[in-house]
Amino acid sequence: MHSDFPNPFQAAIIDLDGTMVDTLGDFVVVLHHTLADLGCHPVEIARVDRAFVELTVGKGTEDLLRRTIAHAWGLPDDDREVLDAVPEAWHHYQGHYVRLNGQHAEVYPGVREGLAQLCAMGVPLACLTNKPTAFAEQLLSVKGLREPFRHVFGGDAFERKKPDPLPLLKTCEALGVSPSHTVMVGDSSNDAQAATAAGCGILLVRYGYNHGHPIDEVPALTHVDRLDQAPWGALFTPVR
Repeated sequence: MHSDFPNPFQAAIIDLDGTMVDTLGDFVVVLHHTLADLGCHPVEIARVDRAFVELTVGKGTEDLLRRTIAHAWGLPDDDREVLDAVPEAWHHYQGHYVRLNGQHAEVYPGVREGLAQLCAMGVPLACLTNKPTAFAEQLLSVKGLREPFRHVFGGDAFERKKPDPLPLLKTCEALGVSPSHTVMVGDSSNDAQAATAAGCGILLVRYGYNHGHPIDEVPALTHVDRLDQAPWGALFTPVR
């Protein structure tokens, strides 16, 4: 089953939200506070529920805020009123996120064990997310997941975000490993698109946020139910 992996991979880049940590609870609470600060009616705020956030998260904070405000107000997400509200929303959002980051989030089963397996094999690791870098660093620290990673890069670390390949190319550069020898571990077509364009391998978890589409339909080296069930030995064993 795993004999056709293009060996040898030498490093791994791991996504955060939906891959290592279930952060939907954080997003819902922070967005509710943000919308309240904008003067939204409770009925408007209630529209932004877990199901909406699960379909919307993953393309960066500005995108999330724009689509959230539009959904709450029942307007198109390119409406001028919506666009004008984003800077103020971002200001409120930042304050709430710093205060609440990680409080309504859970590390997925198998993540700590999977990271420990990779560390035991000596695989260099970086975390790459579209979440702002400061929030990513904070969340990893709060959840006790920071130590395995040589680098943590967020959506504001480079000129463009995933699914653009640039963040992966820059992260490979920081790790000192070529893209063709690097595996991106993610939960969405966003991650897969970025990895494919960058020339990286892609391993996908089945439990994350893929904008409402079945992740098994997205081509990958393999799809796993838990990170500690990934075939790390096959992926990172050099050809002899």
